[in-house]
Amino acid sequence: MITKEVIKTLYNQYPKRPKSIDCLNMVLLFDSVGILHDINVDIDANELIIGSIDEKSIFHRIALAHIHAIVPFEEWTAIVLHSSIIFLNKKSTKVSIHLKPVKPSLGERIRGIFSKDE
Repeated sequence: MITKEVIKTLYNQYPKRPKSIDCLNMVLLFDSVGILHDINVDIDANELIIGSIDEKSIFHRIALAHIHAIVPFEEWTAIVLHSSIIFLNKKSTKVSIHLKPVKPSLGERIRGIFSKDE
């Protein structure tokens, strides 16, 4: 089961991209959800294309250089990016996307403390 703690751990465990795209476990991605989610790699554009995600979505085509990790779970396979995680179900074409919340900057926090509510 994917919980908030699991998601937090994924962001903390994979904060940076791998040194090379070759370090990503692409075989795992294709073996676990490749056919079901119609996953392809556009070698010319150096992008991962996820067919089960609408073409209009920004998550349909992902630059391979932006992928931090591919992590398998019992029912899902996660594609970890800097500010989001794409979860692809292993039994259906179900897709779930987690967007990392934006933390307010120091200046925004200080302004929040001193701003007056009217």
